[in-house]
Amino acid sequence: MATKKSSSKDTDQQEIYVSRSEKKRLAKNIEEIAKELVALSPAHIKKLPADDLLKAELSASRDLKGGALKRQTKFIAGLLRESGTEEILAFLTERKGSQLKQAGEFHELERLREDIISEVIQAREEAQRNQEHLTESWVSETIAVACRRFPALDSNAMHKSALRYAATRKPVHRREMFRQLHAAMERQQFAESAPSPEEA
Repeated sequence: MATKKSSSKDTDQQEIYVSRSEKKRLAKNIEEIAKELVALSPAHIKKLPADDLLKAELSASRDLKGGALKRQTKFIAGLLRESGTEEILAFLTERKGSQLKQAGEFHELERLREDIISEVIQAREEAQRNQEHLTESWVSETIAVACRRFPALDSNAMHKSALRYAATRKPVHRREMFRQLHAAMERQQFAESAPSPEEA
């Protein structure tokens, strides 16, 4: 039995359908990129590999809300269609990678802090059972681990903050512990990024 050949009309319709679907997908992708750009901070907008017009429109969008913001986002998407998105996509990808790295670092600091808190609370409860007082001479294995991880961490200050939190359970001491860990991490990162004497 002979197979019925597709008419040129059917082929043309299929090509039109594919073309429209592709255009719709591309339009949606560009609008998603525009939404990401609108959410950028002024500092990131300044670093964006884009022309002054796009940067100005992004800056102007920060004060917009609701329908006005949606219209502005669509306008920015139109600018992206004209200028291209390759460099901007690379910028956004790098930024996301940086954000993920930062989030991972924060999770590590939070985990260290919670480990220290668990240890000091357990040590305090044990001291109370023995009718003793937990003092700054208390030896914390977790703080020692944190100091090895971040050599700039002040062990004595961390001991004091941990003991204060265990005694009062006030969030201010818990936040102070995180601040100390974060400061030590930043000092280490600065030291690692500083050029060596040979490179200077």
